[in-house]
Amino acid sequence: MGLRENVAGVVAGLVVVALLAVGVGWEQVLDRVLAADKPLFGLALLAGFGSIVAWGLSVYALVRPIPDAPGARRFGYLYLAAVFVKQAIPFGVAGGAAVLAYIISRYSDTTIERTLLATTVAGFLSTIASALVAGVGLLFVLLTRPVPQWILQLTVALAIALLVMMAVVTAFAIWPGILRRATVRFAGAVHPTAAALSTRVGAVVDPTKVRARLDRFVETGEVIARDPRAVVASFAAAVLAWVCTAAALSFSLAAVSSPAPLSVSGFAVTVSGVATAVPLPGGLGGVEATMSALVTVMSGDTVTRVGAGVVLFRVATFWLRLVVGGPAGLAVLGRYGPGSQALDELDEIEEGVGDAGPAGE
Repeated sequence: MGLRENVAGVVAGLVVVALLAVGVGWEQVLDRVLAADKPLFGLALLAGFGSIVAWGLSVYALVRPIPDAPGARRFGYLYLAAVFVKQAIPFGVAGGAAVLAYIISRYSDTTIERTLLATTVAGFLSTIASALVAGVGLLFVLLTRPVPQWILQLTVALAIALLVMMAVVTAFAIWPGILRRATVRFAGAVHPTAAALSTRVGAVVDPTKVRARLDRFVETGEVIARDPRAVVASFAAAVLAWVCTAAALSFSLAAVSSPAPLSVSGFAVTVSGVATAVPLPGGLGGVEATMSALVTVMSGDTVTRVGAGVVLFRVATFWLRLVVGGPAGLAVLGRYGPGSQALDELDEIEEGVGDAGPAGE
Protein backbone atom coordinates (compact mmCIF):
# COMPACT_ATOMS: atom_id res chain seq x y z
CA MET A 1 0.00 0.00 0.00
CA GLY A 2 1.46 3.35 -1.05
CA LEU A 3 1.91 6.60 0.81
CA ARG A 4 -1.05 8.17 -0.99
CA GLU A 5 -3.44 5.45 0.24
CA ASN A 6 -2.11 5.72 3.80
CA VAL A 7 -2.52 9.49 3.85
CA ALA A 8 -6.01 9.15 2.41
CA GLY A 9 -6.87 6.66 5.16
CA VAL A 10 -5.67 9.01 7.90
CA VAL A 11 -7.59 11.92 6.36
CA ALA A 12 -10.74 9.80 6.13
CA GLY A 13 -10.38 8.82 9.77
CA LEU A 14 -9.92 12.43 10.82
CA VAL A 15 -13.06 13.36 8.89
CA VAL A 16 -15.00 10.72 10.81
CA VAL A 17 -13.63 12.07 14.10
CA ALA A 18 -14.54 15.61 13.03
CA LEU A 19 -18.09 14.54 12.22
CA LEU A 20 -18.38 12.92 15.63
CA ALA A 21 -17.13 16.11 17.28
CA VAL A 22 -19.66 18.19 15.34
CA GLY A 23 -22.41 15.81 16.43
CA VAL A 24 -21.65 16.28 20.13
CA GLY A 25 -20.62 19.95 19.89
CA TRP A 26 -17.09 20.39 18.62
CA GLU A 27 -16.56 23.77 20.31
CA GLN A 28 -17.33 22.35 23.75
CA VAL A 29 -15.17 19.28 23.06
CA LEU A 30 -12.27 21.46 21.91
CA ASP A 31 -12.62 23.77 24.92
CA ARG A 32 -12.48 20.83 27.31
CA VAL A 33 -9.50 19.30 25.50
CA LEU A 34 -7.56 22.58 25.66
CA ALA A 35 -8.49 23.08 29.33
CA ALA A 36 -7.53 19.52 30.31
CA ASP A 37 -5.54 18.99 33.49
CA LYS A 38 -1.93 18.78 32.29
CA PRO A 39 -0.52 16.51 35.05
CA LEU A 40 -3.36 14.02 34.59
CA PHE A 41 -2.89 14.02 30.82
CA GLY A 42 0.83 13.50 31.45
CA LEU A 43 -0.07 10.36 33.42
CA ALA A 44 -2.23 9.25 30.47
CA LEU A 45 0.76 9.64 28.15
CA LEU A 46 2.94 7.71 30.58
CA ALA A 47 0.37 4.90 30.75
CA GLY A 48 0.11 4.89 26.95
CA PHE A 49 3.87 4.54 26.66
CA GLY A 50 3.77 1.79 29.26
CA SER A 51 1.31 -0.14 27.09
CA ILE A 52 3.74 0.07 24.15
CA VAL A 53 6.56 -1.33 26.27
CA ALA A 54 4.39 -4.07 27.78
CA TRP A 55 3.14 -5.28 24.38
CA GLY A 56 6.71 -5.29 23.13
CA LEU A 57 7.76 -7.47 26.06
CA SER A 58 4.82 -9.78 25.40
CA VAL A 59 5.94 -10.37 21.81
CA TYR A 60 9.65 -10.59 22.64
CA ALA A 61 9.02 -13.26 25.26
CA LEU A 62 7.89 -15.60 22.46
CA VAL A 63 10.24 -14.38 19.71
CA ARG A 64 13.37 -14.74 21.86
CA PRO A 65 13.38 -18.60 22.03
CA ILE A 66 13.06 -19.16 18.27
CA PRO A 67 16.18 -19.92 16.18
CA ASP A 68 18.14 -16.90 14.91
CA ALA A 69 15.88 -14.43 16.73
CA PRO A 70 17.13 -10.83 16.92
CA GLY A 71 18.68 -9.61 20.15
CA ALA A 72 16.77 -7.41 22.57
CA ARG A 73 18.19 -4.14 21.23
CA ARG A 74 17.49 -4.88 17.57
CA PHE A 75 14.07 -6.27 18.46
CA GLY A 76 13.26 -2.98 20.20
CA TYR A 77 13.95 -1.04 17.00
CA LEU A 78 12.01 -3.51 14.89
CA TYR A 79 9.06 -3.63 17.25
CA LEU A 80 8.69 0.15 17.36
CA ALA A 81 8.93 0.30 13.58
CA ALA A 82 6.18 -2.33 13.38
CA VAL A 83 4.08 -0.31 15.84
CA PHE A 84 4.21 2.62 13.44
CA VAL A 85 3.29 0.49 10.42
CA LYS A 86 0.41 -1.18 12.29
CA GLN A 87 -1.09 2.16 13.23
CA ALA A 88 -0.43 3.91 9.91
CA ILE A 89 -2.05 1.48 7.45
CA PRO A 90 -5.69 0.35 7.16
CA PHE A 91 -6.31 -3.04 8.83
CA GLY A 92 -2.80 -2.74 10.30
CA VAL A 93 -3.97 -3.41 13.86
CA ALA A 94 -6.14 -6.34 12.79
CA GLY A 95 -3.19 -7.83 10.89
CA GLY A 96 -0.65 -6.90 13.54
CA ALA A 97 0.83 -10.40 13.87
CA ALA A 98 1.66 -10.54 10.16
CA VAL A 99 3.10 -7.00 10.18
CA LEU A 100 5.33 -7.82 13.14
CA ALA A 101 6.45 -11.13 11.64
CA TYR A 102 7.31 -9.54 8.30
CA ILE A 103 9.36 -6.70 9.76
CA ILE A 104 11.21 -8.92 12.27
CA SER A 105 12.10 -11.52 9.63
CA ARG A 106 13.04 -8.90 7.07
CA TYR A 107 15.59 -7.29 9.37
CA SER A 108 16.97 -10.38 11.11
CA ASP A 109 18.28 -13.85 10.29
CA THR A 110 15.15 -15.77 11.25
CA THR A 111 12.45 -16.80 8.78
CA ILE A 112 8.98 -15.37 8.53
CA GLU A 113 7.33 -18.74 9.25
CA ARG A 114 9.02 -18.86 12.65
CA THR A 115 8.30 -15.25 13.54
CA LEU A 116 4.72 -15.47 12.27
CA LEU A 117 3.88 -18.28 14.66
CA ALA A 118 5.48 -16.45 17.58
CA THR A 119 3.67 -13.18 16.84
CA THR A 120 0.40 -15.02 16.19
CA VAL A 121 0.60 -16.78 19.56
CA ALA A 122 1.41 -13.43 21.19
CA GLY A 123 -1.62 -11.91 19.51
CA PHE A 124 -3.80 -14.80 20.66
CA LEU A 125 -2.57 -14.39 24.24
CA SER A 126 -3.28 -10.67 24.00
CA THR A 127 -6.84 -11.46 22.94
CA ILE A 128 -7.27 -13.75 25.95
CA ALA A 129 -5.79 -11.05 28.18
CA SER A 130 -8.22 -8.48 26.77
CA ALA A 131 -11.13 -10.82 27.50
CA LEU A 132 -9.88 -11.21 31.08
CA VAL A 133 -9.60 -7.46 31.59
CA ALA A 134 -13.00 -6.84 29.97
CA GLY A 135 -14.65 -9.59 32.02
CA VAL A 136 -13.27 -8.33 35.33
CA GLY A 137 -14.21 -4.77 34.42
CA LEU A 138 -17.76 -5.71 33.48
CA LEU A 139 -18.16 -7.74 36.66
CA PHE A 140 -17.22 -4.75 38.82
CA VAL A 141 -19.56 -2.50 36.82
CA LEU A 142 -22.47 -4.93 37.24
CA LEU A 143 -21.91 -4.92 41.00
CA THR A 144 -22.24 -1.13 41.19
CA ARG A 145 -24.71 -0.02 38.50
CA PRO A 146 -27.21 -1.33 35.92
CA VAL A 147 -25.92 -2.03 32.43
CA PRO A 148 -28.02 -1.72 29.24
CA GLN A 149 -29.15 -4.95 27.63
CA TRP A 150 -27.31 -4.27 24.36
CA ILE A 151 -23.97 -4.14 26.15
CA LEU A 152 -24.63 -7.54 27.70
CA GLN A 153 -25.67 -8.92 24.31
CA LEU A 154 -22.51 -7.52 22.70
CA THR A 155 -20.41 -9.09 25.44
CA VAL A 156 -22.06 -12.49 24.96
CA ALA A 157 -21.49 -12.34 21.18
CA LEU A 158 -17.81 -11.48 21.62
CA ALA A 159 -17.41 -14.22 24.24
CA ILE A 160 -18.88 -16.82 21.87
CA ALA A 161 -16.53 -15.68 19.07
CA LEU A 162 -13.58 -15.93 21.46
CA LEU A 163 -14.55 -19.45 22.55
CA VAL A 164 -14.80 -20.56 18.92
CA MET A 165 -11.37 -19.10 18.17
CA MET A 166 -9.90 -20.79 21.24
CA ALA A 167 -11.39 -24.13 20.18
CA VAL A 168 -9.90 -23.84 16.67
CA VAL A 169 -6.46 -22.83 17.99
CA THR A 170 -6.51 -25.63 20.54
CA ALA A 171 -7.42 -28.19 17.88
CA PHE A 172 -4.53 -27.05 15.66
CA ALA A 173 -2.15 -27.13 18.64
CA ILE A 174 -3.17 -30.69 19.55
CA TRP A 175 -3.30 -32.06 16.00
CA PRO A 176 -0.82 -29.98 13.92
CA GLY A 177 -0.43 -32.87 11.45
CA ILE A 178 -4.02 -32.44 10.30
CA LEU A 179 -3.42 -28.79 9.42
CA ARG A 180 -0.14 -29.62 7.68
CA ARG A 181 -1.60 -32.41 5.54
CA ALA A 182 -4.69 -30.40 4.62
CA THR A 183 -2.62 -27.36 3.65
CA VAL A 184 -0.15 -29.36 1.55
CA ARG A 185 -3.00 -31.13 -0.26
CA PHE A 186 -4.71 -27.82 -0.94
CA ALA A 187 -1.43 -26.38 -2.28
CA GLY A 188 -1.02 -29.41 -4.54
CA ALA A 189 -4.55 -28.98 -5.88
CA VAL A 190 -4.22 -25.27 -6.71
CA HIS A 191 -0.56 -25.26 -7.76
CA PRO A 192 -1.06 -26.15 -11.47
CA THR A 193 -3.66 -23.40 -11.94
CA ALA A 194 -1.71 -20.86 -9.88
CA ALA A 195 1.52 -21.59 -11.77
CA ALA A 196 -0.26 -21.12 -15.09
CA LEU A 197 -1.59 -17.72 -14.01
CA SER A 198 1.53 -16.43 -12.24
CA THR A 199 5.00 -17.92 -11.87
CA ARG A 200 5.53 -16.07 -8.59
CA VAL A 201 2.28 -17.27 -7.04
CA GLY A 202 2.93 -20.74 -8.39
CA ALA A 203 6.31 -20.80 -6.66
CA VAL A 204 4.78 -19.66 -3.38
CA VAL A 205 2.15 -22.45 -3.39
CA ASP A 206 4.53 -25.15 -4.60
CA PRO A 207 3.71 -28.15 -2.34
CA THR A 208 7.39 -28.84 -1.58
CA LYS A 209 8.03 -25.28 -0.45
CA VAL A 210 4.74 -25.17 1.45
CA ARG A 211 5.68 -28.37 3.28
CA ALA A 212 9.10 -26.92 4.20
CA ARG A 213 7.53 -23.73 5.52
CA LEU A 214 4.98 -25.68 7.55
CA ASP A 215 7.79 -27.81 8.99
CA ARG A 216 9.51 -24.65 10.24
CA PHE A 217 6.16 -23.38 11.50
CA VAL A 218 5.50 -26.55 13.51
CA GLU A 219 9.12 -26.65 14.71
CA THR A 220 8.72 -23.16 16.12
CA GLY A 221 5.53 -24.22 17.87
CA GLU A 222 7.44 -27.05 19.51
CA VAL A 223 10.17 -24.63 20.62
CA ILE A 224 7.59 -22.34 22.22
CA ALA A 225 5.77 -25.29 23.82
CA ARG A 226 9.02 -26.39 25.47
CA ASP A 227 9.33 -22.98 27.15
CA PRO A 228 6.12 -22.51 29.19
CA ARG A 229 7.71 -19.68 31.17
CA ALA A 230 7.91 -17.65 27.97
CA VAL A 231 4.20 -18.21 27.37
CA VAL A 232 3.34 -17.18 30.93
CA ALA A 233 5.58 -14.10 30.67
CA SER A 234 3.97 -13.14 27.36
CA PHE A 235 0.47 -13.46 28.81
CA ALA A 236 1.38 -11.48 31.95
CA ALA A 237 2.89 -8.69 29.84
CA ALA A 238 -0.24 -8.64 27.65
CA VAL A 239 -2.45 -8.25 30.73
CA LEU A 240 -0.22 -5.40 31.92
CA ALA A 241 -0.49 -3.75 28.49
CA TRP A 242 -4.30 -3.79 28.62
CA VAL A 243 -4.29 -2.46 32.19
CA CYS A 244 -1.97 0.37 31.11
CA THR A 245 -4.29 1.14 28.18
CA ALA A 246 -7.29 1.23 30.51
CA ALA A 247 -5.36 3.50 32.89
CA ALA A 248 -4.60 5.84 29.97
CA LEU A 249 -8.34 6.16 29.33
CA SER A 250 -9.14 6.73 33.02
CA PHE A 251 -6.46 9.44 33.31
CA SER A 252 -7.66 11.07 30.07
CA LEU A 253 -11.26 11.17 31.30
CA ALA A 254 -10.17 12.51 34.69
CA ALA A 255 -8.20 15.24 32.92
CA VAL A 256 -11.47 16.67 31.53
CA SER A 257 -13.38 16.24 34.82
CA SER A 258 -15.11 13.06 33.69
CA PRO A 259 -13.74 10.49 36.13
CA ALA A 260 -14.48 6.87 35.26
CA PRO A 261 -13.40 3.86 37.31
CA LEU A 262 -10.74 1.56 35.91
CA SER A 263 -13.41 -1.14 35.53
CA VAL A 264 -15.35 0.97 33.01
CA SER A 265 -12.17 1.90 31.16
CA GLY A 266 -10.99 -1.70 31.08
CA PHE A 267 -14.22 -2.86 29.50
CA ALA A 268 -14.41 0.06 27.06
CA VAL A 269 -10.85 -0.15 25.70
CA THR A 270 -11.01 -3.90 25.10
CA VAL A 271 -14.48 -4.04 23.53
CA SER A 272 -13.92 -0.94 21.39
CA GLY A 273 -10.89 -2.74 19.95
CA VAL A 274 -13.37 -4.51 17.68
CA ALA A 275 -13.64 -1.21 15.81
CA THR A 276 -10.05 -1.61 14.58
CA ALA A 277 -11.60 -3.84 11.91
CA VAL A 278 -12.78 -0.60 10.29
CA PRO A 279 -10.61 -0.14 7.15
CA LEU A 280 -8.98 3.02 8.50
CA PRO A 281 -5.55 3.43 10.13
CA GLY A 282 -5.76 2.35 13.77
CA GLY A 283 -9.54 2.11 13.52
CA LEU A 284 -9.54 5.93 13.44
CA GLY A 285 -13.10 7.15 13.84
CA GLY A 286 -14.64 3.79 14.65
CA VAL A 287 -12.75 3.41 17.94
CA GLU A 288 -13.68 6.94 19.05
CA ALA A 289 -17.37 6.38 18.32
CA THR A 290 -17.55 2.96 19.99
CA MET A 291 -15.55 3.99 23.05
CA SER A 292 -17.50 7.21 23.53
CA ALA A 293 -20.79 5.33 23.40
CA LEU A 294 -19.65 2.66 25.86
CA VAL A 295 -18.17 5.07 28.40
CA THR A 296 -21.12 7.46 28.20
CA VAL A 297 -23.64 4.70 28.85
CA MET A 298 -21.62 2.96 31.56
CA SER A 299 -20.45 6.08 33.41
CA GLY A 300 -23.60 8.17 33.03
CA ASP A 301 -21.58 11.27 32.13
CA THR A 302 -22.28 13.73 29.33
CA VAL A 303 -21.26 12.97 25.75
CA THR A 304 -19.26 16.20 25.55
CA ARG A 305 -17.00 15.44 28.50
CA VAL A 306 -16.58 11.80 27.53
CA GLY A 307 -15.83 12.78 23.92
CA ALA A 308 -13.10 15.16 25.06
CA GLY A 309 -11.61 12.45 27.27
CA VAL A 310 -11.61 9.95 24.40
CA VAL A 311 -9.82 12.47 22.17
CA LEU A 312 -7.08 12.81 24.79
CA PHE A 313 -6.94 9.03 25.16
CA ARG A 314 -6.36 8.58 21.44
CA VAL A 315 -3.58 11.16 21.59
CA ALA A 316 -2.00 9.16 24.43
CA THR A 317 -2.27 5.88 22.53
CA PHE A 318 -2.81 5.96 18.76
CA TRP A 319 -1.01 9.23 18.02
CA LEU A 320 1.72 8.53 20.58
CA ARG A 321 2.46 5.23 18.83
CA LEU A 322 2.84 7.04 15.53
CA VAL A 323 5.17 9.60 17.09
CA VAL A 324 7.30 6.98 18.87
CA GLY A 325 7.26 4.42 16.07
CA GLY A 326 8.00 6.79 13.18
CA PRO A 327 11.57 7.71 14.21
CA ALA A 328 12.18 4.06 15.10
CA GLY A 329 11.21 3.04 11.59
CA LEU A 330 13.64 5.56 10.11
CA ALA A 331 16.34 4.37 12.54
CA VAL A 332 15.81 0.78 11.40
CA LEU A 333 16.28 1.76 7.76
CA GLY A 334 19.35 3.84 8.59
CA ARG A 335 20.92 1.25 10.89
CA TYR A 336 20.10 -2.01 9.13
CA GLY A 337 19.47 -1.01 5.53
CA PRO A 338 16.61 -2.26 3.33
CA GLY A 339 16.33 -5.69 5.01
CA SER A 340 17.74 -9.16 4.59
CA GLN A 341 16.19 -12.54 5.22
CA ALA A 342 12.66 -12.13 3.85
CA LEU A 343 13.88 -10.45 0.66
CA ASP A 344 16.63 -13.05 0.23
CA GLU A 345 14.05 -15.83 0.40
CA LEU A 346 11.90 -14.07 -2.19
CA ASP A 347 14.94 -13.65 -4.46
CA GLU A 348 15.71 -17.37 -4.15
CA ILE A 349 12.15 -18.25 -5.13
CA GLU A 350 12.27 -15.96 -8.16
CA GLU A 351 15.66 -17.36 -9.24
CA GLY A 352 14.36 -20.91 -8.89
CA VAL A 353 11.36 -20.08 -11.06
CA GLY A 354 13.60 -18.40 -13.62
CA ASP A 355 15.94 -21.40 -13.79
CA ALA A 356 13.09 -23.89 -14.16
CA GLY A 357 11.19 -21.85 -16.74
CA PRO A 358 13.19 -22.61 -19.94
CA ALA A 359 13.43 -26.35 -19.13
CA GLY A 360 9.66 -26.58 -18.85
CA GLU A 361 9.14 -24.93 -22.21
